[in-house]
Amino acid sequence: MKRRIIYVPLEPYKERYTYQLSAPKIGWLERNWIKFKIDYIRIEGQSLTNTIQFGSVLDACGRGYWACFQIAKLLEMLNKKEITEEDVIYFDDFWHPGISALPYAFHLLNIKPKMYAMLHAQSIDIYDFTYSMRHWMRHFEIGIGKILDGIFVTSTCLKDLCLYAGIGNSDTVHITGLPYNSEEVKERFTANIQRKKQVIYSSRWDKEKCPDFFLKVVEYCLQRRRDIIFVITTSSKKLRSNSFILLDSLNRALEQYPKNLILQEGLSKEEYYRNLLESKIQINTANQDFVSWTLLEATTAGCRPLYPYYLSFPEALGYRDDLMYIKGDIKDAGNKILKYIDVPIQEDYKWIYQYYDTSWKRMFDIMNQ
Repeated sequence: MKRRIIYVPLEPYKERYTYQLSAPKIGWLERNWIKFKIDYIRIEGQSLTNTIQFGSVLDACGRGYWACFQIAKLLEMLNKKEITEEDVIYFDDFWHPGISALPYAFHLLNIKPKMYAMLHAQSIDIYDFTYSMRHWMRHFEIGIGKILDGIFVTSTCLKDLCLYAGIGNSDTVHITGLPYNSEEVKERFTANIQRKKQVIYSSRWDKEKCPDFFLKVVEYCLQRRRDIIFVITTSSKKLRSNSFILLDSLNRALEQYPKNLILQEGLSKEEYYRNLLESKIQINTANQDFVSWTLLEATTAGCRPLYPYYLSFPEALGYRDDLMYIKGDIKDAGNKILKYIDVPIQEDYKWIYQYYDTSWKRMFDIMNQ
């Protein structure tokens, strides 16, 4: 390795995938860097709280506080000449408040370390919560795209959206997939779990994830047979949503189908993985997703994915019709559940998650050029 990676991780909240991606000690990327003796240094932030306080995705103030604390550390290192032009700075998230302070310092100090970041969605996605902020955020995104030497994205779909919005260019936006480590996930599995006629729903209970469509699919299936269990999971103490209407719909459904629709709250990762191992199908009904860690965890556990034919999912699922349904079509989604719930798990879906196991290598090779 010619270069040292200066790693700027997301804050590891237990309610989010970041608790493994950028785990307090060693995250998914770091496990590979250590394994292959890659020189890196981790730049910690500082948390305002130990949990998400606002909404379901990010903490409104905590995200900025953590990120700006990291920027302060990087500036201190620059001031002490502890960062050189041979170093590469990598950000877990393209949305990093304060990042524009770095090229300003580079210019005045007459050095230029390379900088890369993973772009997860941003305001280029009409379903993302940041879309309503696009009148000012798009300027930020385009500017950061000019600052960075490379932008990592999950799929062709997301790259196309970046280019359409003027964020980066065809040479700087790279399709690498999400960082993932199936071995770390499997280490948390419980052995000898028996599959049930169970369908698991792992998405947030917010509008862009279309949980109202999921409930319609549940109703469609249970009107035809009552031996299927649908499980809704969350790591939060109580399922949260930005919509009282969606919560009311859920409560009515839970009352209507008390034996077939189960809500499991406050789950640890190990408890959640047990649910995956017990389930035959994981259903996703989202408008907004550019390949998710929930898909990778579920297929690692052997669940059959059932996702909408939309955005980046066809690419991730090999354009296989049996793993997808027509978006918004209750009958198509429901009939595929009714068909495959009786089929024993025979196929190993490792071809899906193993691609993302090697995302780190694609990212590393680009950063090391």
